[in-house]
Amino acid sequence: MRLNLLYQFNEKYAPYAGVSIFSVLQNNKAFEEIHVYILGEELSEESMDRLRKMVSDFGRELSFIETEELILKMKALDMPAYRGSYAANMRLFPDEVFDESVDKFLYLDADTIVDGSLIDLLQTDMHGKTLGMILDSLGGSHKGQIGLSETDEYFNSGVILFDMSGWRKHKYSEKIEKHVAEQRNNYPAPDQDLLNVVCKNDIFRLDVTYNFQPIHSAFTGTQYFRVMRPKVYYSRKRLEEAVEKVVIYHCFRYIGEFPWHSDTLHPFTALFDKYLAESPWKDYKKEAIPLGFPIKVEKILYKVLPRSLFLPIFKMAHALFVYQSNRDTLKNKTNKLM
Repeated sequence: MRLNLLYQFNEKYAPYAGVSIFSVLQNNKAFEEIHVYILGEELSEESMDRLRKMVSDFGRELSFIETEELILKMKALDMPAYRGSYAANMRLFPDEVFDESVDKFLYLDADTIVDGSLIDLLQTDMHGKTLGMILDSLGGSHKGQIGLSETDEYFNSGVILFDMSGWRKHKYSEKIEKHVAEQRNNYPAPDQDLLNVVCKNDIFRLDVTYNFQPIHSAFTGTQYFRVMRPKVYYSRKRLEEAVEKVVIYHCFRYIGEFPWHSDTLHPFTALFDKYLAESPWKDYKKEAIPLGFPIKVEKILYKVLPRSLFLPIFKMAHALFVYQSNRDTLKNKTNKLM
């Protein structure tokens, strides 16, 4: 079996993507073939050489895809950058990356850790749908701002299983271009929102174990449902079962920080550190990042309050962040999510 794996990242995220790719290669030696494709933005020669050597040491293939034309296209469409980078939007144009020989591939964010085999995921029957994704744990308050109803599913774009025959058949890249040009190009989470809106009803709900998000490690299923109250989500029972069977951890920012920062409270820090220490990036030095006063207060409250009392504060902070992000994007500002 062959695994086609796509990443997109800029130089800043190269070490974290390297750790993620290492975790895939380390835990998926049963695949006959693995080909890693990288859509890079301003990657240094040092980073590319380190990535090449690592993948080669595992006996796998690696290709760096030229991205200059894609970036020019996004600028021409006036698509907003994400945290100052166009890398996040590149996955929206996979038919310009893969030829007809690639019928299926897995996209992973640079901040994921793969802690098990991906064979079952690759063999998932998506029942004719084009994309396989996992529901977003924090998307409830966000849906109304992008035109979705409370009962619509809202998916996280950190892990995506692509059926390229369906993507080409429905001409989704063209539909995304048209949507950006004619309807809206200023969503708070540009790539994720576009996929949820343009590909609505053609996304298969994958199991939560393939994109396990920080909130489910920090809080119990009971606490999550009592406070977050999602209209459409996985069952409480499934969340509780999934904790012991996670395959892909998604280490996105949590209380202002990532697991590669020093003094972080991120729930997946120990797991990230394990793979960091085994990877070619074991020389990486963690640093603290400047935090605003609200995040500093949130960190203190997280340490001293019971989880059941802290979660409502977390929910309010996230709602404020979504409001500010939407306000900024409506003003055509560069998106700077927390």
